[in-house]
Amino acid sequence: MKSTLNTLIYRHTSILDRYFFREFWGPFFLSVGGFALIGIVDILFYLVELVVISGISISVILKLLIYKLPAIMVLFFPMSVLFSIMLLLVRMAKDNELTILRCSGVHTFRILVPLLLATIGTTLLSYITNEKVVPWTNEESDKIIRREIKRKPPPDIVENVVFKDPMGRYFYIKEINAKTSLMKTIFVFEETAQFPRFMTAKKAKWNQMKWQLLDGYIIEFDQNGQLDFSDHFKELTIHVDQNIKTFYSKQKTAKEMDSKELKTKISQLDKGGVSTRALKVEYHLKRSIPTACLIFGLIGIAYCLSFVRSGKDWWGVIISICTAVLSVGFYFFIVALFRALGKDGTLTPFLSAWTPNLIYGSIASSAIYYQCKYK
Repeated sequence: MKSTLNTLIYRHTSILDRYFFREFWGPFFLSVGGFALIGIVDILFYLVELVVISGISISVILKLLIYKLPAIMVLFFPMSVLFSIMLLLVRMAKDNELTILRCSGVHTFRILVPLLLATIGTTLLSYITNEKVVPWTNEESDKIIRREIKRKPPPDIVENVVFKDPMGRYFYIKEINAKTSLMKTIFVFEETAQFPRFMTAKKAKWNQMKWQLLDGYIIEFDQNGQLDFSDHFKELTIHVDQNIKTFYSKQKTAKEMDSKELKTKISQLDKGGVSTRALKVEYHLKRSIPTACLIFGLIGIAYCLSFVRSGKDWWGVIISICTAVLSVGFYFFIVALFRALGKDGTLTPFLSAWTPNLIYGSIASSAIYYQCKYK
């Protein structure tokens, strides 16, 4: 199988093509790994906190990191394409390889063909990863969170500190054992129409979103502030929501669904009369974001051809790199802007998702066409 594949590659590609492919893919995968390592640092800080505070095992944390990697890596595919292409073309200009190829009669566009094919390949790789791998890994990490983390006290519940839940109740806990999900000396202050109601318990057990208060009292007051009701209980279950939904959600989000699932959900909600504008924007972004690999590849080619004239043109190298960095930042700004305009209803979902690519693609393609035809 391998020999057959190698035969097909050698039969349909030239030495120049294979040279470009080899010089492109190495830096691409290296930069994807480097960017992903930087991107995972923020998640790593939070997961380390879970290990220390909530007693989650390191093996669970490692699984979460592995499952989160594809979603992080696919975000950096476009920048890795830009980095690889600019590194390759700048090095070839420095070694005068581009000048030699042109003087040998090789047309500029012919030089760029393997690079364009490589960017199309990264676009397909990004799309497949975003469609097939990322939804699955997000769902698996969600299962781990549901199974391992949700049964532990959330990290914002700490000892000897009064905190408030979304229902307006105030809690005080003297001691917490995260490994056994056991709490000791609990005091609950609940606001009512007149005077507050108090609940105390010697112990409490954490069971997902429910607390089981053990061996405690309920105390209520009348409208004059006098003791109206007092009762002892052996066990009392209360629901406590500590905003853990920021890390866990029962329903799949748009990022956890592939295009087919998202389209089905949009169709179902449309039949029910529910607004699906935001989901439609996310649906089109699932196709436009992977295409950014091709767009960033065109940007890198355009800047290198426009600003880097020769191997000693260091100012051209500096200008092309600085312009590329600024262009990347501005690209993600207009993606966020048009995404908001699409969800707001100012633009159609299709235009809000594809307009940044159309703008950048048109400018870069025009620059490449000019350099190939007139230079």
